[in-house]
Amino acid sequence: MKVLVSNIMMINERDRFDAALRARGVEPVWPEVDQFMDEAQCLSLAGSFDGWLAGDDKITEPVIQACLPRLKVISKWGTGIDSIDLAAAKALGVPVCNSPGAFRDAVSEYAIGLLLTASRRLALTDRTIRAGGWPKGRFPGMTGRTMGVIGYGAIGQGVGQRARGLGMTVVAHDPYMTEAPDGTELMSFETLLEHADVICLCCNQTAENYHLLNADSLGRARDGLILVNVARGGLIDEAALIAALEAGKIEAAALDVFEAEPLPADHPLRGFDNVVLSSHNANSTVEAIEQVHANTLENLFKHLAV
Repeated sequence: MKVLVSNIMMINERDRFDAALRARGVEPVWPEVDQFMDEAQCLSLAGSFDGWLAGDDKITEPVIQACLPRLKVISKWGTGIDSIDLAAAKALGVPVCNSPGAFRDAVSEYAIGLLLTASRRLALTDRTIRAGGWPKGRFPGMTGRTMGVIGYGAIGQGVGQRARGLGMTVVAHDPYMTEAPDGTELMSFETLLEHADVICLCCNQTAENYHLLNADSLGRARDGLILVNVARGGLIDEAALIAALEAGKIEAAALDVFEAEPLPADHPLRGFDNVVLSSHNANSTVEAIEQVHANTLENLFKHLAV
C-alpha cells in the first residue's frame, strides 16, 4: 500500500514522516514539490497510490478519476480545501478530510500581529534603525476603530475576540451564517465596506468571491482603510490593491497570501513601505502544526484501515 505525500509541511520533515508511515505498514511516495503540485504533475502520478497526504495541490475531477480505483482517501494537511474539486470527489466516492478549526488561535494571533505591524510600521521602524536612523513616525491606533471580518468561522471569530482586546468594535460578513455564535453583528459585504476601518479576510476562496476586493469594492470602502489578508491571495485583485495604495485610498496592508507564491522578486507590492509581506505562514505555531500533523495522519489511517 502506497501513500503520496505532497504537502510541504511533511515534506519539510521527510525523515520523520517517512518513518512514521513505514511503521504503519505503508510505503510513502515523495514527489518533487515546489509549494504545490499542478494538475499535470498530479496526473503524472495518478493511479500509483492508495492514499494522499495532500497540500494545496490542484486536485481536479480529471485527477481524481485518473487516481481510481486505487485511491481510497485524500487527507488534506490543514484546513483549506479550495484546491480540491469536492463535488467530483463526492460523486466518485473519494472521502476528503481536513483539520477544521485547527488554526483558529495561530492564524488569528498572526492576523493581529500583521495588523499592528502594518498600522504602526513596526517592520519599517526596525529596518530604519538597523540602517542607522531613529524614526519618530505617528501612525493610527486601533482603539475605537471598527474591525470588519470577512468569513466568520473559527479563525474569523478568533480575530474578532482579539480585536476586541484592542478596544475595537467588530462587525462581520459571512454569507453562510445567519447569526454569529459570539453575538457579533453580521452585515452585508456592501455595508461592511461602509463601516470598517480595518478589513481582515478570513474566508475560503471560491469561484464566487474570487477578487472580492477589486477596484470597485475598494473604491466603495472607507478612505484610509487598513487591509489584512490571512486567507487566500485570490480574494484580492492585486492590481487594484496597488492602485489603491498609490492613490492613498488604503492606509496600509498586511498580506500573508498572494495570487502567485512565492511572491515574485519584481512584484510592485515589495516597493511599498506601508505594506507588510509574509510568507503564507500564519498557521505556524508549534502547537497547531503538531495537532494538524497528528490529525492528518489519523484521517489517512482511518480510511486505509492500517
